[in-house]
Amino acid sequence: MNPSLVKLIFSTASIERWNDLPRPFKFMELDKQAHKMIIAYILAHFEEDVDFLELIKLGIAGILYRAVLTDLKSPVYHYLRKKKGKELDEFVIGKLKNILDEEMLKYVKKYNSIDSKEKKILTAASYFSSLWEFEFIYKFSKDTYGIEDIKKNLEYELEDHYDLKGVEILSLRKKTYDFITLCGNLRFQKRWANTPRVPETSVLGHMLFVAIISFFFTRMYGGNEHKLYYNFFTGLFHDLPESLTRDIVAPVKHGVAGLDEILKEYEKMIIEEKILPLLPKNVQNELKILINDEFSNKLITENGYKKVEIAEDLLGMKGIDGSLIKIADHFSAFVEAIMSIKHGVKSPELINAIKFLSNKYKNKKLFGIEFGKFFDEKYFEEEISLLR
Repeated sequence: MNPSLVKLIFSTASIERWNDLPRPFKFMELDKQAHKMIIAYILAHFEEDVDFLELIKLGIAGILYRAVLTDLKSPVYHYLRKKKGKELDEFVIGKLKNILDEEMLKYVKKYNSIDSKEKKILTAASYFSSLWEFEFIYKFSKDTYGIEDIKKNLEYELEDHYDLKGVEILSLRKKTYDFITLCGNLRFQKRWANTPRVPETSVLGHMLFVAIISFFFTRMYGGNEHKLYYNFFTGLFHDLPESLTRDIVAPVKHGVAGLDEILKEYEKMIIEEKILPLLPKNVQNELKILINDEFSNKLITENGYKKVEIAEDLLGMKGIDGSLIKIADHFSAFVEAIMSIKHGVKSPELINAIKFLSNKYKNKKLFGIEFGKFFDEKYFEEEISLLR
């Protein structure tokens, strides 16, 4: 996994959205993309014959495309696509060709030309997540010039996707929409709450970053389609209970004897009582598997899952590599700390986190992957040159 690819994905945590309008707080691209993928997951479960791997790969391709083009306004982007679509695509491909493998590059190349159910779901999810953000802005700046046009355009675009059953259901704004709101609220919860960092990252954005890294780690060892699916979506939802518990910093969580176990019991209770009832039945059962014991290695069974101690014992099987997702989770923290220091904002907490994780993974090997190189400061020494 190329370090420039990691930096590019993480750079979306610095891209501010709606920055030409008065707004009550900052909206960041990484958070929007995370919310979009969560909504796409829900919409896809209302449809038949969805290729979820296609959905994931197209979703990641769209995120990378957006990362290269940074903060182009949607009307400007769509106008440019009409006039210079081919040239835009060539520009993006030129920036990505040296950091992406051929398969993922293929998805970036076809992202804007493909006409499939998976792409339609992603487009609808994007409009839903944008509308969710916009409603905060609309209340804050009703008298701003052009605000009514933005509102109408978003609503019209969603209406064009009413042939998707999930769009119609979410538009009713009942319990499934409440789940979308619950997830969206995770953008308000900051990671490393007591430590200044640049850029700040939210729990919502962190979840997507872990999902993407888990996906690429899984591809590195040749994980099957089940692993690619389950590892990505476990990463995407792994901190979902924090929407109701808030993030509890590691020193407190692990420093008070027995607290971690009590928190796990509490999380399972709120998952059952507060989160799962918001979802359709066919999603409830799967999400329960994804977010309970999120860092355990699991064999998927007819009745749920069975924990497996050694991750390699699940090779070639239908399961979840919890150990791998935990590494991706720690790698996310490592990237957050390293990038903040590179931006000139450092603290003892960040420095200690880097040292701790470097030592923890120095000789770590899983599925034949030597993870020490990813937790080495030298991994990030190469300057990113994509946007020069």
